[in-house]
Amino acid sequence: MVPSRVLALSLVALWLALLSTAQIPLVQSLMGDPPSLHNRGDGGLSELLSAMTVYRRVKVIANLDDLWQYDPGSSVLVLSGLDSPPAEREVLQALRWVESGGKILVLDEYETPKPLLARLGASFGPLVAEISVGECRVGGSEYQVLFNVYRGVDGGTPICWVGGTPVAAQVSLGSGSVVVLGDSSLLINELMRSRYRQAHLLLALALLDRGTVVFYEGGRRTAVALFSPGVLVKVPYYLGRLASYALLEDSPAGAVRLVAVGLLILALTSPRSLEALAELQRHVSRYKYGRRREGRPAVDALFKGSVRAWIEWVERLGR
Repeated sequence: MVPSRVLALSLVALWLALLSTAQIPLVQSLMGDPPSLHNRGDGGLSELLSAMTVYRRVKVIANLDDLWQYDPGSSVLVLSGLDSPPAEREVLQALRWVESGGKILVLDEYETPKPLLARLGASFGPLVAEISVGECRVGGSEYQVLFNVYRGVDGGTPICWVGGTPVAAQVSLGSGSVVVLGDSSLLINELMRSRYRQAHLLLALALLDRGTVVFYEGGRRTAVALFSPGVLVKVPYYLGRLASYALLEDSPAGAVRLVAVGLLILALTSPRSLEALAELQRHVSRYKYGRRREGRPAVDALFKGSVRAWIEWVERLGR
């Protein structure tokens, strides 16, 4: 029996040692405030998603290789404010999909879509850090919308302007087309929750004018909250340190600490103390909701019960 117990204790100790080094992911969240469907903040696209599900069939992909699951002639792909550029292979896949009749809507004011734009013969102009009213002409209709930190777009056929500068253009490719907008915030929640919602929603419906809208969510930067079981493993260690600190130091101060720790443990664990705490909670609840307090709170009872339990324990030890 003894060897088996030693083996069991050794295995438990080894398991605790391994557990203390583990990192368990608890929550994964987006970094920053990106124009993502999964972001409900001001910079997210959750409002657009809610609206699009009423008018369109909405799909989400994390890899552009999956784009061929959707018919190019009846689908439009949305690339909005990407954190990292797609791989060259994925870009070529997307462009072949466009040549077969597909449509891509690019919304960005940074350099992330640069590899894609280069293959289309388009490019971005200087960054303009201001809020401006722009005008878009899509499908024979005109829309006045807000542009917030944007770039001009060179190449293709202009469809949006701010003060005479093209900020969006359409580039034809094979049987399809790519629409490039120099502003990733054109359809974000902040605008879709504002008084400009109607104009921006109508522009979104004009640009996303096909039955299926596919949102690309690949390459988003995420942060993971980790939990280390090592915290739990260390609890017995710190309890042992506390007991050692209270019991093993041979001095009057050690004796005082022993009494104080014993009183604290009994106060927290004795049934009388728990009952006194429950009574105190009932008194506090009556006070909280405006009822008249009857008598004094049970603080005295808590203290007296703890001392009484301590005296009884000492007496039993003496016997």
